Amino acid sequence: MSGEEKHIKEVRGLKIYKKKHKTIKKLLKETSVPEIHGDKVWFSSYLIMDYLEEHPPKKGSSILEIGCGWGILGIHCAKLFNADVTGVDADENVFPFLKKHAKLNNAKVKCKVSPFENLKSSLLKKQDIILGGDICFWPKLKKSLYKLIQNALDNGVKKIIIADPGRSPFLKLAKKCKKDFNAELLEVELEDPIEEDGYLLIIKNK
Repeated sequence: MSGEEKHIKEVRGLKIYKKKHKTIKKLLKETSVPEIHGDKVWFSSYLIMDYLEEHPPKKGSSILEIGCGWGILGIHCAKLFNADVTGVDADENVFPFLKKHAKLNNAKVKCKVSPFENLKSSLLKKQDIILGGDICFWPKLKKSLYKLIQNALDNGVKKIIIADPGRSPFLKLAKKCKKDFNAELLEVELEDPIEEDGYLLIIKNK
C-alpha cells in the first residue's frame, strides 16, 4: 500500500479520503474551510445507508441529500441505486470535497447551494426521496426543516429520512412530525465503521 493509499478508507463499498490525504490537505489550503460542520463524514449518514440497503429505492430514483457536506450518502445512492442525486448545502465550501469524493468513486452528484427553507417547489417536485444525516443540530434548524418537510410532502416527495444521534432539536422535530405527518421514529445501532446509537425519522407521503 502506498503512502497515500493508507489515507483512504473503504466503507459500504465507498472510498473516503482521510484528513491526512494530500487531496484533503490541498483543498484545505486552496479553498475556504467548510463553515457549517461540513468538515468530515458524520456517522448518521451511515445509519441511512444501512436503512436504504434494507429498504432500497427504485433504481434511477431522484434523491436530494440535504446538508450534504462531503456528499458520501448521495454518492452511495448514485452508485448503489443508480440514483439521480443532488447534494444541497448552505455552505458552498463543502462542494470541492464532494466533487473529489464523487470522482474517487466514479459517481455523479449535482450540487446546489441553498438553505433548507429556500428550496423551491420546482426542485422538490422532481424528487422521489429526501435524505439528511446530522442536519438538525441547532434549534433554529428545527423550524427550517419542518417547513421543508411540509413543502416536500405538498410537492409529492414520496419519502423523507433524517438521521441524528438524538439531539434535542431533532427529537422535538421528530415529535412534531409524528403528530402532523404520522412519521416514524426508529432507534437504530451502527456497528461499522464505529459503534454508535442513533435515530431515523422516516416520513412517508400519504
